[in-house]
Amino acid sequence: MTDTGRSVRTPQEAVARANQRIQGTFAGVLGMEFTRLEPDRVAARVTVRPEHRQPWGIVHGGAVMTLADTVAGAGAYMNLERGQETVTIELKINLIGAVRDGTIHAEALPLHRGRTTSIWETRLTDDTGKLIAVSLSTHLVLEQRSP
Repeated sequence: MTDTGRSVRTPQEAVARANQRIQGTFAGVLGMEFTRLEPDRVAARVTVRPEHRQPWGIVHGGAVMTLADTVAGAGAYMNLERGQETVTIELKINLIGAVRDGTIHAEALPLHRGRTTSIWETRLTDDTGKLIAVSLSTHLVLEQRSP
């Protein structure tokens, strides 16, 4: 156990647990897969499927935004204390390049981690490393409500 009261997991165990937890959620339906999950860096990917595309064959911006939001939100979560939860309260994204096939890779890094908010920058790239989007998100830290 850590001083925050959470069990200590290896990075591989954290990734496996996160991938298990997103099954059946919007991110899971999207086909997202975490590849790295640490308090200072989170990475994930989505392999493009036909249903991710808009009518002109380009991956829909909503799919890209979902990936960015989920990766940054996981980073915010990794920095919580026991008894806290987090929600995204602002998300801005610049869609820079189009993707039609392959895999979209996302990496989120913290810009600020405070008592009540955290701010994360997420960079999304294609298989060649070309930048396709950048997002900036703010996440609110909340005390968990009793059931």
